[in-house]
Amino acid sequence: MNEFENSFRGLKNIICSRKLYKNKVYIYSGAFILLFNLVFYFTKSFILDKDYYSILKIYVSTFLPALITFSGFTMTAYSLVVGFLNYGVFKSTIEQWYQIKIIAENQNSNEVIPKFSIYQHGIALFALAIITLLSTVLFFLIVKFFLELEIKSDCEFADNVNAIILTLATLSTNYCCILMIYNIVNIFTFSQSLNELVYIEEKNKFDLDERARFENERKNETDHNL
Repeated sequence: MNEFENSFRGLKNIICSRKLYKNKVYIYSGAFILLFNLVFYFTKSFILDKDYYSILKIYVSTFLPALITFSGFTMTAYSLVVGFLNYGVFKSTIEQWYQIKIIAENQNSNEVIPKFSIYQHGIALFALAIITLLSTVLFFLIVKFFLELEIKSDCEFADNVNAIILTLATLSTNYCCILMIYNIVNIFTFSQSLNELVYIEEKNKFDLDERARFENERKNETDHNL
C-alpha cells in the first residue's frame, strides 16, 4: 500500500487505515438511530397523526438547508487547511515527523510509527466529510424532488418505503454531524501543532541567545582577569 497514493485509492487507503468502522461513536450512534426508527415505526400511530410521507417531507425541508450550509463550511475549512499546507505553514512539523520516521525505518527500530502523518489523516477526513455531505445533500434533493411531485398512494407498501427512506436520511444526517465534529477537532489539532512549532522555534532562539550571552559574559570575565 503506497502511503503517497493519489486519487480515490489514496483516500481509501488512509480512511481504511483509520478503521472508522470500528469507532464506537459510529457504531453506537448508528445502532441508536436504527433502534429509534424501529421503535418509532411501531409507535407512530399512537404518537402522531401523520403518515411517513408527511414526516419525510418535514424532515427533508428542515435538514436540507442545514446540510447545504455544513457542506459550504467544510469545503471552506478544507480549502484553508490545504492552503496552509501549500504555503508551508505546517512544513516544519511535517519534516520533523518524517525525520523521526526515516530514522526509525533505517535503524529497524521496534518503535511503532504510523504509516500516515496527522496531516494526511486530517485532510482525508475532511475529504470524506465533504463527500458524505455532498452525497447526503444530493440524496435529500432527489427525495425532495419526488416529494414535491406529491405522488399519492394509499398502499401500505408506499408508507414502508418512505419509512426506509427516512431511516436512511436520519442515518446519513447522523454521520454527517459526527464528521463535522471530528473536522472541528481536526482544525483545533492543526492549530495546536502550529502553536507547538512556533513555541519550539522561539524556545530554540531563546536558548541560543542565552548561550551566546553566557559565552560573552564568560569571555569578558576572562579578559578582565587577564
